[in-house]
Amino acid sequence: MIDLSLFKAQYQSLQDLIKEDFLNSPETAQALILYRSDGIDQLLKDIWQSFNISDQLCLVAVGGYGRKELHPYSDIDLLILIPDGSHNTYQQDIASFLTFLWDVNLEVGHATRDLKDCISVIDDLSVVTNLLESRVILGKVSLFYKMKAVIKSSVWSSQSFLVGKKKEQHNRHQNPSNTACNLEPNIKQSSGGLRDIQTVVWVVKWYFCVNTLFELVDKQYLTISEYELLNTSQLFLFKVRFALHIIANRREDRLIFQYQKSVAIILGYVDGDFLAVETFMKDYYQTVTKVSRLNDILLQLLEDEILNTQYLNSRFMVSHGYIHSIDERIFIQIPSTFIEIFLLIAKHNYVCGISAKTLRQMQTSINLIDCDYYKRRNNNRLFIELLQQNQGVNKALKLMNRYGILERYIPAFGQIMGLMQYDLFHAYTVDQHTLFVIRNLRRFFVSEFAKEFILCSEIAVGIQKPELLLLAGLFHDIAKGRGREHAQLGAIDVRKFCQYHQLKTNDIDLVSQLVEKHLLMSMVAQKQDIGDFEVIKYFAEQVSTVEFLEFLYLLTVADIRATKDNLWNSWKDSLLKKLFYNTKKYLENSNGQRPSVDQRVQDIKQTIINNSIIQGYPISEVEKILSTLPKDYYLRYDMSDVLWHLNFTTKITVDKIIVSSRISQYNVVDILILCNDFKGLFFKLISILERLGLDIVDAKILTTKNNKVYNTISVLQDEALEHININQRIKNELDNLDVSVRITHDIYMYQYFDHKVKVSFSLNEQWNLTQLEINALNKQGVLSNIAYVFSELNILLINARIATMGERVEDVFFISNAKNEPLSMAEKLILKESLEEKL
Repeated sequence: MIDLSLFKAQYQSLQDLIKEDFLNSPETAQALILYRSDGIDQLLKDIWQSFNISDQLCLVAVGGYGRKELHPYSDIDLLILIPDGSHNTYQQDIASFLTFLWDVNLEVGHATRDLKDCISVIDDLSVVTNLLESRVILGKVSLFYKMKAVIKSSVWSSQSFLVGKKKEQHNRHQNPSNTACNLEPNIKQSSGGLRDIQTVVWVVKWYFCVNTLFELVDKQYLTISEYELLNTSQLFLFKVRFALHIIANRREDRLIFQYQKSVAIILGYVDGDFLAVETFMKDYYQTVTKVSRLNDILLQLLEDEILNTQYLNSRFMVSHGYIHSIDERIFIQIPSTFIEIFLLIAKHNYVCGISAKTLRQMQTSINLIDCDYYKRRNNNRLFIELLQQNQGVNKALKLMNRYGILERYIPAFGQIMGLMQYDLFHAYTVDQHTLFVIRNLRRFFVSEFAKEFILCSEIAVGIQKPELLLLAGLFHDIAKGRGREHAQLGAIDVRKFCQYHQLKTNDIDLVSQLVEKHLLMSMVAQKQDIGDFEVIKYFAEQVSTVEFLEFLYLLTVADIRATKDNLWNSWKDSLLKKLFYNTKKYLENSNGQRPSVDQRVQDIKQTIINNSIIQGYPISEVEKILSTLPKDYYLRYDMSDVLWHLNFTTKITVDKIIVSSRISQYNVVDILILCNDFKGLFFKLISILERLGLDIVDAKILTTKNNKVYNTISVLQDEALEHININQRIKNELDNLDVSVRITHDIYMYQYFDHKVKVSFSLNEQWNLTQLEINALNKQGVLSNIAYVFSELNILLINARIATMGERVEDVFFISNAKNEPLSMAEKLILKESLEEKL
């Protein structure tokens, strides 16, 4: 049994000793910081060995502890290196060890990683920085050296590391609380604080591969006076931080008012012409000002050294941010450099662009890129490597497009250069739209944008070959303007392209099918009832696997967002997510069997009753209401909708019309109208909402056996809703039976477009309804005019999906005639003529 009290006493003795020594002599702060680090080393060794932990593991100090900079309450950052794939083997031993450390009262930050784990996180700048100053405490040293080798072989060149640390420092300084002259400064994070000193140290260590600052004097990067200034400034800040920890009795870096006097006293300041605290704070501000000044000088010198002139390889160099060819005939002598130069731009994020001289050489030789250029192994190897980069891909492809390389490398891409589509749907030429898709796809893989589209970023983390997704993005619209179905033609093009690039057969199939089916998910989500089991089954059969579903979801989101700025909204977002989750659930269900409609209805009814009991609704009243509802009610509404309805239908009310609204789980406003059915109800509802300027996206219409209607109209959230009582407004206006149909008006900027109204019919066999699709120009009053025609012709509307696609509408309505039957041929003809006349 390990004696916890013994180790607690050992640690407490160490803490008491360093505090006492510091209070007696603050000038010993730096020595005491080192002494605490050495003491913790010994304590950890003793505990580690007491647990008899395998000698195949390696205990490593990282971060500040790795630098041997431990103030009284600094975190003790540890990395436990383990053999590859052995997490389960050592999990219990490591957990017991760490738990014991916390019981000893050590403030421990920790990570357990094998080499594969280290590789997977190495593109995180904070992780690389932490590991840069790591050192072995005890254990298998060979694991440690392998981990260090991983760091040096990472994507972090000296240039990207410097750029990253400068950006990190800039962001830190932008925080108002971290300004140098803040009256309650953070001695670690504020401008001129300890972090600014550490930033310089990190960058020079990375570039010069040194272990101490003094070595930089020999390299003529630091002068003796600058070295002494850094040392004295750091010692002063160490003393302040040490004193702060003792006064606060915990880790504290903020020099707030309540601590300033006490720190001044501990450091030996006394009142004179100025108060002790004023003299102390003046010394503090002068110190951080000097550090800030020296930080600027040193980082600028590094920028000159690292960024402004650097040889990337024997063919290209970078000068002042622009890439230059070393030999003016390089593109003629080595044609693969047409691709290599863009690969180098992607790899080195500090490169601004290509120098004018090199651009001229490139343009002069560009005819060397012939129709067979992309078939040559060295060229296509470089292009695939470009797509595989963790950074800079979008930037490189944009430059390839600008300088005419992309259209020559991918001959089919040349056919969409500058191609516009006179369709009110796309805001950009096809080539620019394609590059926007690539930009959107790349953002899913960048941690900086992880909160922008959370689901997309979560999926992207698990994708092993992002280059396949990018290839699909490049080719998804590549056959536009060539007649016939562009998706099918594009699938043929990309398959041929991938074969020449020697991709694996499975990968080729995946990319080709993504291009062929890139419109499928959008169409199903926006035009079909994605709560319908048959719809999900059909879609699942089309995508086949969860992997393909994930790829298609990312491509669909990126594609819609790249079409036009205002095309994406929370409703489209929610529809695609719902389709994704429903389909994934179906694919992961081994049998995929659908219960009978009667069984499903029975199960849902029982669930409603169970929930009603929990909600406290009178069961007899609930059962009475349920008996009036048709079967499709249970299949079309979520449980949250049902409970929302019961909240009103189970209450005794004298109101003939009940109106309620809420923000749904899909982030739209659902407006519920419960009342007795009457002719023109849907038309009146739509007219009211149109006059309020609300954007309608969905409608569910249901009539009960006792002639009650449950109408749910979904609208996008809008500022107009903040200024009106939407429920009362609808209720009042529904009492006014006199509502005239609006005359549709062209939106001025689109009046020159010739866009004929398209009306088509099909049979929805499951519901025995007529499915009506209307494709029309998005005019003012379109939807209310459609509703008016339905009312006049006694057409019963059961469900609607309202989709605005740019400046046109593509609405889908599920309808029947007055006998609750699908429309006859004659009824369809009359409806079609009436709609075309009104629209």
